[in-house]
Amino acid sequence: MADAPKQSATRRRSLRIVMRIPLIINTSDEAAEWEPVETVVISLHGGMIRTRQRFGVGSTLDIRMRLKERSTRGRVVWMKTNRDGKGFEIGFEILDQPGFWEVNFPPDRWSETNPTQHVTR
Repeated sequence: MADAPKQSATRRRSLRIVMRIPLIINTSDEAAEWEPVETVVISLHGGMIRTRQRFGVGSTLDIRMRLKERSTRGRVVWMKTNRDGKGFEIGFEILDQPGFWEVNFPPDRWSETNPTQHVTR
């Protein structure tokens, strides 16, 4: 019998939801122009956006909802070039308390008592 593929030990803190939320972003340490973006995916603890600007991993972002008076800070945790070569995809973690998205997230599919229930590949 062939060996089963090894599963990554990396777990997500919360489930991801595909949702477009209009935002504007800027780096908190520069006086750059605010860029309008939309989320591609969100989670309780962060999200993913597509942007024209390059933000270094570890950069702190100011994030504001375009249609509401809500804002938060986020840290870039990964960045890659878009498939079309124009712009970037950025994953960020929210630095402030959860609740920025105003979304009721479903319960996580894994727990500390059974950490193999939800792993990423």
